[in-house]
Amino acid sequence: MQVAKHKTDGMTMNASEKTVLVDGLRVRYWEAGNESAKTLLLLHGGLGDARFHWEASIGGLAENFRVLAPDLPGFGGSQALPRNRTETMLHWIKAFLHTLRVDQAVVVGNSFGALLARLFAANSPTYVPAVILVNGGGVPDIPNAFRVLERIPLVSPLLFGSLGKRATSEATLKEMITVAEVLTPEFVTQVAQAAPGYTRFMRMLVSSPMPATQNPIVPTLILWGTNDQVALLSDGKAIQASIAGSQLVEIADCGHMPQIETSDVFIWQVNTFLDKLSRPTKPTSGPSLLSNASG
Repeated sequence: MQVAKHKTDGMTMNASEKTVLVDGLRVRYWEAGNESAKTLLLLHGGLGDARFHWEASIGGLAENFRVLAPDLPGFGGSQALPRNRTETMLHWIKAFLHTLRVDQAVVVGNSFGALLARLFAANSPTYVPAVILVNGGGVPDIPNAFRVLERIPLVSPLLFGSLGKRATSEATLKEMITVAEVLTPEFVTQVAQAAPGYTRFMRMLVSSPMPATQNPIVPTLILWGTNDQVALLSDGKAIQASIAGSQLVEIADCGHMPQIETSDVFIWQVNTFLDKLSRPTKPTSGPSLLSNASG
């Protein structure tokens, strides 16, 4: 394992920046918390890298957990995958955990990171004791026309490049983000710079099939900022209906990125969900009131 530790450059999230080689590719990640604690693996969405998505909440999460937040391939300081396919991305997640000698991690994903979290939990349940999906996680139904267009050399870069720029534009951000203080010029600029990575992810979804197994069998929490006008609350409800036993928690006055817009609520929800899972179930002693009443 080759790991390099760097300075955080005054970073407020109290995490260490590190790099590691995963299958020969450089991966940058952020780590915080106690190594002996339960591990959280944070998977970011397409609006930027790991620091951009998790800086506001990683410090709070690290009070109770060991937190790992990698830049996904092609974002931030992580090299892009040579083969841009869904199964390759899921293998990359497993290889990252293997490299850091992590046997299990609760996976938390935002936006398309939530889709990766869902698919990874569904296909590698022994690695994932629980999964948390944040304003994302729906399995897309890709029209055949997009699959055809993706294979046309001259058309594909123009089409998906345009879609990537639109998805990361200021106009789209205003539909996604509710808390006005978040939408600073720096925020908008950082998101625009992530357009190439977002474009690669869209092409990956179009060019490769989804795994046959898509629904996690582990405890699943779905957190949803209800004011998100891109990933609608109805999408969150559809995800809940598709994953047996999952729990949907609506976060009011919040948009697409609860971990930034309402980080205190986000941290509290994560801690509460995982705390309940860690408590042993108490056996019922004596006859229940229901049995007495009916007997």
